[in-house]
Parts: sequence; C-alpha cells; structure tokens
Amino acid sequence: MFKKKLLSTAVAMVATFGSLHVMAQDTSETDEVEEIVISGIRQSLSKAMDLKRNSNQITDSIVAEDIGKLPDNSVAAALQRVTGVQITRAGGEASRVLIRGLPNVETTLNGREIFTAAGRGIALADIPADLLKAVDVKKSTSASDIEGGIAGGVDIRLRRPFDFEQGFTVAGGLRMENARNADATNPIGSITLNNNWDDFGLMLSVSSQNREFNDNARTFVTEQINRADGDVLPGSVPKNLAGKPSLWPNVTGSIYELGDRTRTSQNLAAQWRASDTAEYFAEYFHVAYDQESELNFWVPIPSWGPSIVTSYFPGTNAAQSTRKEFAPGTISSNQALNGDSDTSQAAVGGKWTFDNLVIKSDLAYTKTEAHTSGFILDARFYAPITTYSFSKNGSGVADTAFFNADGTKYDLTKASNYIPDAYFDNRSHNKGDALAWATDFSYQLEQFGITSIDAGVRLSERTAFQELQDSGSVTGGLKNKTIADFPGMASTTPNNLSKLANLTTSSWLTPSAEYLRSHKDQLRVYFGQPAGERPYNPSKFFDDEEKNSSIYAKANYNLEDIGLKGEFGARVVRLQSTLQGTSTQPDGSIVAVKTDETSTDVLPSFSARYAINDELSLVGAVSKTVTRPEFWQLNPSTVYFKKSDTGSDRGDGGNPALKNIESSNRDISLEWYFDESSSLTGGYFYRSIDGYISNASSFEKRNSTDPINYFVTRPVNAGSGTLKGFELAYTQFFTDLPGAWSGLGVQLNGTHMTGDVLNTTTKKMEPITNVSENSLNAVLIYEYEKIGARLAYNWRDSYVENHTEPGDQPGKDLIFTPVSYLDLSLTYEVNENITLTADGVNLGESVIRNYRGTESDFNETTYTRDVGMTETTVSLGVRFKY
Repeated sequence: MFKKKLLSTAVAMVATFGSLHVMAQDTSETDEVEEIVISGIRQSLSKAMDLKRNSNQITDSIVAEDIGKLPDNSVAAALQRVTGVQITRAGGEASRVLIRGLPNVETTLNGREIFTAAGRGIALADIPADLLKAVDVKKSTSASDIEGGIAGGVDIRLRRPFDFEQGFTVAGGLRMENARNADATNPIGSITLNNNWDDFGLMLSVSSQNREFNDNARTFVTEQINRADGDVLPGSVPKNLAGKPSLWPNVTGSIYELGDRTRTSQNLAAQWRASDTAEYFAEYFHVAYDQESELNFWVPIPSWGPSIVTSYFPGTNAAQSTRKEFAPGTISSNQALNGDSDTSQAAVGGKWTFDNLVIKSDLAYTKTEAHTSGFILDARFYAPITTYSFSKNGSGVADTAFFNADGTKYDLTKASNYIPDAYFDNRSHNKGDALAWATDFSYQLEQFGITSIDAGVRLSERTAFQELQDSGSVTGGLKNKTIADFPGMASTTPNNLSKLANLTTSSWLTPSAEYLRSHKDQLRVYFGQPAGERPYNPSKFFDDEEKNSSIYAKANYNLEDIGLKGEFGARVVRLQSTLQGTSTQPDGSIVAVKTDETSTDVLPSFSARYAINDELSLVGAVSKTVTRPEFWQLNPSTVYFKKSDTGSDRGDGGNPALKNIESSNRDISLEWYFDESSSLTGGYFYRSIDGYISNASSFEKRNSTDPINYFVTRPVNAGSGTLKGFELAYTQFFTDLPGAWSGLGVQLNGTHMTGDVLNTTTKKMEPITNVSENSLNAVLIYEYEKIGARLAYNWRDSYVENHTEPGDQPGKDLIFTPVSYLDLSLTYEVNENITLTADGVNLGESVIRNYRGTESDFNETTYTRDVGMTETTVSLGVRFKY
C-alpha cells in the first residue's frame, strides 16, 4: 500500500510540474554548469579541483579525462588515490572501500540510493570505471544528502546524453589483461553510443569485464592452544619450560584462491529539453556479476595426537616446529564456490524553472538479487611422519613436510592415498527492492546574504530478504574408496607459494572443483544423504521492510564583502522498520519472530568557506550523521556449528537489538590553489561516535539443556569513541620546466588518524577495527604531446581487524601489517581518435601478513596467522572515439 501511495504521489507531482512549465517559458536558463568532457590528466585534475574549490562541503572528486580514460578498472580501484580513502584487495581486484578507515559509506548513483541484494550499499568494484563521468567523495554532510555513512559518502555519476557534443558519438576501448599468477589472459571492453538531436539525446553504454585470478595464495596458522606436558612426548620441553604447557597451533596449512569472474554493465539514458524552462530524463542502469571460484586448502593438523616439539620461539613457550609420527591424517580440501548478482535501477524525472524557483523531481525503482553456493569436499591421507614449521627460517611462513617410515618423501600426487572424508553443502539467496521518490525545491534570494533556500522531501520503501542452507560437516562415507575410484576427481594445485618462501610443500593433490560442481548428487549419496539440493533452513532467514520519510531545509549564504559563503540546515528522518526472522527456543523448536521499530532523527549541518584571498580558502563543517545496521546484522537467528576436524564448536548470529550508529562530526580544511591544476590542502577531522558496530565473540550455550559452550560471534553496539586525524594533499604540474620536462607532475597525499571505542564487555578503550594510523599515495605523472604515464604507489599502515581472535596465545587482536602496492599506466596517442594503453597492477607482488598481537606486542612471526600475496595483472589495449 505504501508503495502504491508513493508511486501515485510521485506521478501526480511530475504531471503537475510538467503542466506548469509552460507558464514560465520566458525565464532565463538556470541549469547548473555542465561538466565538460575533457582529455588529458592535467585537465582532469583541474576539473576535480574546481569541484572541490566551489563546494560548500569538504569533498574530493575524480573526473574522467574522457570516455574510458580512467586508468583503473572500477570505482573501487579509482578511489584508492583519494586522500583519506583506503581499500582492500581480494579476488584479483580492489574490493572494500574505507573512508578514513571506516566501512560505513553511503553509496549513491546519480544522487540516488543503490544497493546489492540485502545489503545497504553496492559493491563499488561492480561499477566499471569505463562508464564514469565523475565520483564525489563527500567527507562532510549537507542536509540535502541522503542520510547514512558516518565515514562519508560516495556519489557515482554516470554520463547522460547532453554531456556530449551535438550529433553522433561513438567511443570505447578494448584491452587484454593477463593475470600473472593465474597465467590467463582475458578481455575487458566497453562501448558508448550517443546521439543528440537538438533538444533530445539518447545514449547507450555497455561494459564487459572477464577476469581469471589466482589470488591470496597464502599459508595460515590458526589459534595457538595450550598442550600440557602429558600431550608432549618426553624430552621435548626445554628445562626452563618444564612444568609449563607448550603452545602450538590447532590447524596450519596453505590456500590457493582461484576464480573466473564476469561483470557486464549497461547504462541507457535519454534527455529531452522540452523548453528553456523544462527538462526531462529517463535512465536505466544494470550490472550483473557471475563468479566461479575455488579454495584449495592444505590442512595439516598439528594438534591431533602427541607431538615432539623440535624448537621454540626464543624466550617463549610457543613451538616454532614440531614432529609427529603416525598422525591421524592430513586434510586436502577444495571449496567449489559460485556466486552471482543482478542489480537494476530505473529512474525518471524532470527539472522545471519558474522565475526564482527551480524544482527537481526523481522517481526510481531498484531491484536486485544474488545467489551463492558452495560444495566442499575434504579428503584425508595418512603419512607416517609429518614435520611442521610454523615460521620457516623465521619468516612467519608455515611449512609442512611428509615422509614415509623409512624417511623417504611421501607421494602427495598419488590419488589412491586420498580418502574422501567429509563434505559441506551450502547455498544462499538474497534479494531486495526499493521504490524512492524525491522532490527538491530551490528558491533564489538576494536578501540578508542568503542566496537561496533549498528544501525537499524523500519517501522510500525498502525490502531485504535472505535465506540460507548450510549442511555443516557431513561424514559417514563407506571409507573403502579413494579419490582414484572417482575418475576425474583428482586435481593438482598451482605452485605459487614458492614466491613466499622456499617451502617444502607448495603444491598438492586436491579434489577438482569442476568435478564437485557436476557430481554433487553422486557424492551426497556416497555419504549416505539423499540426492538433490537441501531445502533452505527455516531458522536461517530474515524478511525485513523499511519505510523512510525525510524532509530537509537549508539556507545557502554568500557574504561577498567578507568572502564568506556556505550553508546551514537540517534533515529530519523518520524510519519505520519491520524485522522478521526466527528464534531457536530452549527446547530446540523454531518460532517466528517479528519486531516493529520506529525512530526519528534530526540531523543538523553547517558549513562555511572563507576566501582569505583568490587562492587560499578556509573551510569548516559541522554535522550529525547516522548509519543503520546492515540487515544481516539485525537478523535475530544464530547458526551453530559443532566441532569438526578443522574447527571448534562455534556459532554466528545477528542482533536485532542493534541501534543506529550516531556520529557528531567536525571538519576543517585549508586549501591553497596556486595554479590551474596545482594545489596544497590540509585538513583536520573529528568524529565523536556512539554505538559503533563491531563483531564480538564469547562463549554461550545454545539452550539450557545443551552442555556445549559455543564460541559465538555476533555484532554489538560498542560504547562511545572517537576518530580524529589530519590529511595533507599536494598536486602540481611543473609547466615552467623547459621542453619535454614541462610534462612532469606529482600527486602526494597522506592521512594520519587514530580511533578508539569503548569495549562494553571489557570496559576498556580499544582501537577501531580497520583503521590504519597512517596511509599515503605518491603518484608520478607525465603528460607531454602524445605520451602519458602514471606511476602510483599506495601504502597503508598496520590495523586491527578483530579484537577477539580465539586461542591461548598472549595476543588476542588480529593485526594486519603495513602493505603497499605499485601500479603503472601508460598511453600513446596515435591520433585524435586512437590511443594505445598499457597498464600494470600490483607490480611489486605485495605480500599480505597478519598476526595475533596487542598494541605493545608486534611480534609478527611468533603468532603469525596468514602470509599471502595478491594477483598481479598487466594489460595492453586501445581506446577510440569518433
């Protein structure tokens, strides 16, 4: 009913504005200045600086040099160059985007909210850079901005027909990208067709990306556990540790992550200038994602049975290496994973001008759906002798070697040595949709320093649905067959781990992912289970609905006599939410749970830009923002997993009692624009955060009759905290240098910040997860005549990912060490229509490390967890425009 009312109201408003525009035919054109399609890195940076310089807020922008000219594959990759933005890389590409260390980012597309499946935002890696017009990173908030994102907002702006010159335009590009670790070459291409007929324009852009990757090849060491002397063979404990337990890992091993990913995107847009005072648009954006991937696991388990500790880390009771004879098996596992998503957004709207009044209205519908599935098979082999090194040669890299009883090497490639041992069968289905209508009014004034009054209303209804199925560990096979008895099942892993260290074992036999995908039913029956997909678990779903009503008003002021301008106003948001899920009762029964919540937030904001002179400005902003919990975080159900060969009794759950994260924000920036494309800016930011959401783990029982203590992880609202820091950015082109040297340019930016939040369990302040204290970008640019080049270095400091890593080791925080990336982009302009390109990503083959420690214990080799490397890609291509 709400959607029908919203839709009818929006249509009526658009019709009213459309009929009124004829009353104002003689009003002068007041359209915003259209962004010019420009070419050249310098001009692109100059345009981005203009956007920053003219904004009432503290923002940073990326402007596409021309169609397809951003030297990055996606929005996520492009944003890593922006001051204060940090990313993570996974699956062979830039993935997660953090603004000032926080993941709470409001993502919009052409100013409208967009999301994937049951999430709050869209994966920025899903939006190709080829389709971009510009991206704005909003670090301070205006009353007119859609609420959400204590860290800030990212508005992705795609092109429309009137961004092009009159007549017909065709542009695009094709490049072949080689993934070094995967040893695969795949195409990436896009094309844009546009035609403008006087007052009507039509545009179609299409992008396709295919990428194979061998990413995150790594060794791992799970939590350290205490082993009493009785579990250790006599004579293995040094005298100074006698009577004390020894620490060594529960599980260790290696992983290869392989995948093949395809993304296709389309952007269709039409614009009609009906008169000098009325303009209409219709646009449709669609992105589809499809990925097949696999995780090849190598899982020796040193905690099985007694061991001989052959060395300790100096000064500790932590074993550096152990030896085991006649161990109860080692696991080789393959996770055959599939994932897809499909997201579409259609929108219509218009803009009408009446003397001093401008009205904009926009009606949008978003629909999105995603699926995942995984079939995992564990196989076990039995080597008579196993040796474990948890930090080979002090490197922190785990290594395992296998031998026969006579000391000869055990054959890891022999399929008849591997026995199918257990399987895991899971899948998920997520979907969501939203209908949103927004209308904005701007009334021009020239009184008391107020230049205009802006106001608006937004109504939306959002749904989010999720259902899951997870079999857990299924055992009970006949045990009289080996992998050799299943023709086509045997496969061999890659051999890239040798790049991390000189390992004894960097390749092994594993079940084939393709075999697992095509023989699921055969394997289910082999393990005594019925054929066919398992039904979704009724205890693992949610079906939520949110109705959002918001209004805002703000005044824009410009006191020209003293060089001061800005805005002040407030946004009022009323949210009605219905959360539906399930709850497991003490007797094990499952009952439906439904909660209804209503909240109202008042979000004031104020900004001021003071022009000290024509080149130097001081900008300040104050605001309050809120971020809502993710839908999966609100899910009332808890999933419990009983102990298996590779994991302890554990659980994952949601928390329907989560509250919004609130933040009071202070920003100040000093900006010096000393040339058309050169600037030096510095800023300070402060966030007072209440209710920051982080994962917390604790032991809890499923019900009063279950004796098992599960180690359950669920999101909680932490106590109050702060995030504060400094940013510094410098960009300059040295155009005064002689000849070809005048093409040199440089971009440098860095961020220093600290963030702490109160742990409501320990009552202690602890670092905010994912926040690196320091990060920087250094980019060397060259552009002269037909040649263009960009060498970009990106670095971020260490950070804490989790505060409650299980185990008995002294350090409980999971800490990532500093990491850097080096990327290169080259272009050669053959003529005004054709440009050749060459690009390289992660040319330094960066190594990712994390370990268990504390702020005062940074021994990254004693309690190492992961050491791995991400994919390196190089590409050659061509761009064209006619």
